[in-house]
Amino acid sequence: MTAIEKLLKIALDEVGYLEKASNSNLDSKTANAGKNNYTKYARDYFPELQAQPWCDMFCDWCMIKAFGKETASKMIGGFDAFTKDSAKRYASMGRLFKTPSVGDQIFFRNTERICHTGWVEKFDSARVYTCEGNTSSGSEVIPNGGAVCRKSYPLNHPAIAGYGRPKWELASTEGGVSVRKYSDGWNKNDKGWWYVYDNKDNYHINNAVRISGKLYFFDTEGYCVKNPTVTTNDKGELDRISGQRVL
Repeated sequence: MTAIEKLLKIALDEVGYLEKASNSNLDSKTANAGKNNYTKYARDYFPELQAQPWCDMFCDWCMIKAFGKETASKMIGGFDAFTKDSAKRYASMGRLFKTPSVGDQIFFRNTERICHTGWVEKFDSARVYTCEGNTSSGSEVIPNGGAVCRKSYPLNHPAIAGYGRPKWELASTEGGVSVRKYSDGWNKNDKGWWYVYDNKDNYHINNAVRISGKLYFFDTEGYCVKNPTVTTNDKGELDRISGQRVL
């Protein structure tokens, strides 16, 4: 299990948790449900902030559960229940990005400021899929919604403010946790998309590959291209794939 997989398992195991009406039954997912922002996430690590909006506390709680308080703090630049300040911590580390990676902490904004956060579970060429605390089901960004939910949004959703990327290299390699640069499946940076497989950070380079029944072409740097140009050598063997990169 990688560090990212460990974090996301902890987060996803919390889906369905409802905030409580009072400081009781905090460990139950559904008992004593209410609208007063009482949660086990505040109780465990931020008791002074109990009964306050808790989306950022949920993210911090997941990190601490996965890696311990000291290491988790170093990985995300410290703990802060105020989403705007959490985003600033990533920015100060040079780790606040415009495009997602699996395991990123996604930040959302309203007309005034960054107001909500969660974890990136996965993404594709059109949407980003998340696990968020203190939200509710529905297609829009819903801060202070009272539940842990899985959600998704278009990648170009105007409320997405950016993606904070923890320092995964600081995660312990003990206890079966390994550190990888990428996650299996589609990954993206400013140059384009590439596809990782085999749980070993391998990705397709200069090849045509069928993925989920669809044929994709990858250039000599491993980026997916459309309208590909395929050249062969004198023996008719594949020599080079080029084309317009998919962004």
